[in-house]
Amino acid sequence: MIGLDIAILGLGTVGGGVKEIIDESQRLKEKLNVAAIWVRKEKVDATQNKTNDYQSILDNDDIKVIVETLGGIHPAYEMIMDAFKAGKNVVTANKAVVAKYMEEFINEAKQNHVSFRFEPSVAGGIPWIQNLKRVLRIDDVQSIGGILNGTSNFIIDAIVNQHVSFKEALKQAQDMGYAEADPTADIDGYDVENKLCISTDLAFNTLVKPGDAIKKVGIRNLLKEDVDFFLGRNMNIKLIGQARLYNQDKLAISIEPTLFPVDNTIATVNGNLNYVQLTGDTIGPLGFLGQGAGRKPTANALLQDVVDILENNPYYDIDGSHHLAIDNHNFAAEYILRTDIDLSDLQDVSNLEGKYWHLSNQTIESAHMLYQEILQKNNKAIMFRQ
Repeated sequence: MIGLDIAILGLGTVGGGVKEIIDESQRLKEKLNVAAIWVRKEKVDATQNKTNDYQSILDNDDIKVIVETLGGIHPAYEMIMDAFKAGKNVVTANKAVVAKYMEEFINEAKQNHVSFRFEPSVAGGIPWIQNLKRVLRIDDVQSIGGILNGTSNFIIDAIVNQHVSFKEALKQAQDMGYAEADPTADIDGYDVENKLCISTDLAFNTLVKPGDAIKKVGIRNLLKEDVDFFLGRNMNIKLIGQARLYNQDKLAISIEPTLFPVDNTIATVNGNLNYVQLTGDTIGPLGFLGQGAGRKPTANALLQDVVDILENNPYYDIDGSHHLAIDNHNFAAEYILRTDIDLSDLQDVSNLEGKYWHLSNQTIESAHMLYQEILQKNNKAIMFRQ
């Protein structure tokens, strides 16, 4: 077979999409050959190159690239590490395992002189990492962020444009396959956190892992009345993950429902689309809009990484040598908080109307500390960044 032999781990939504695109593209069939597909034991089918024997894939010297589409942490972590040790290049869309084990993967890939690529792990089909890499050839990046979760954006957009409740919007997202039966990762900000960590690692050549240092407010407590309240003030809500460099060696990182004027570019991003942006020294603000998930867009991005390996295209080299501290204590921000609790006795807090309170003279850290205190007494409260 002329071209590059690859193995796909998993044949679910994304793995199936990878095989489907190759099968349907004469251009790709001339370049790539799916030599093996690893599946769970009950799905083994030798007539279709489906095997549960991963060691046989690792021992096959003709297979040069492992395309990991399993998702989750285990067994993806072990299988990726084993692939590196066997001298295989790896491409993956698995944001959870990349965010958690970036350092280990980078080091293992380097030790074995192979490539580790993960374009679709952030923003799916949007060529975000590729373009971030291009910007970094010339510029230092000052900030990154945006709408990194299509499910939460779909929910907010449905509340705005279909005038439904949060519960109804979430049900729609689940019925359409955007949200899982357990939507925690999407609506509580954990999915955004994984993608934000990966983007931060690349943008600032540092190593950041998901955890408590990254301040998170999801949209679980969002109500239609919140959306209506802010629309009445010509503001729209978006769940934004962002990381900003300040004082040369500090990062302010947060995930929060954020308010934008209704005519702002970010405020107009509808449906399940993603919008991710950066600010560079000379290029200034640069944004990318597109499908952040889905069978074909994600599979396409994986295959772009595979073709880059085939064509020996260089990849941005990250070693995490820029040691930055996550410090939200000194980064100023203003917030609006909706709660049933009377906050009139608190300093730098003023009532906007009814349950809505404006928090001024805050840092990210101080506002989140106050919010956590309020949640102990009013667990349906929610905070919005201005």
